[in-house]
Amino acid sequence: MEFHDVGSYDRIDVHDVNVWTVSESMNKIIGILIYIATFSAMAEESRESQIERYSQGNYFLIGKHLDSKETYYGEATISENESSLSVTRTISGKVVTGTAAVEHATSDKVPVLRIRFSDSGNNYEETCMVGSDLDNYARITCHLYIPGKKTMEPGMESYFINFNKPF
Repeated sequence: MEFHDVGSYDRIDVHDVNVWTVSESMNKIIGILIYIATFSAMAEESRESQIERYSQGNYFLIGKHLDSKETYYGEATISENESSLSVTRTISGKVVTGTAAVEHATSDKVPVLRIRFSDSGNNYEETCMVGSDLDNYARITCHLYIPGKKTMEPGMESYFINFNKPF
């Protein structure tokens, strides 16, 4: 490539530019952009499955009843049942089973764990955030409510990994 002095500007002789080099560079850039777009889409799709896998385990459960100051303590298991998650809650010796699924909440489409179960004639639902404790185990915190029913005091539950019951 020759450079010709044209005042303070340098000029490239177009006959010396290798068109294949430019084309190959563009192909590489386009390939990288396609890879990034594909990876981003795959990462977003798998976020739900990551939460499902991460939240499975045996837990200690502490909570506060809906519309009450009364608290309770028990155990829970979240496990995969074919293509969905099942939840088994044991509180004061009473076993209640339900379902769980990763769904989206708010207009920002935040992934949350939704737990649904029936107890004493009521259909309950929980909207849960799945986080991490200091040992990188799931820590799940939930608001407990009856869908469609207004309440002044929603119930609350927290799930802490139970090291005494390996999953």
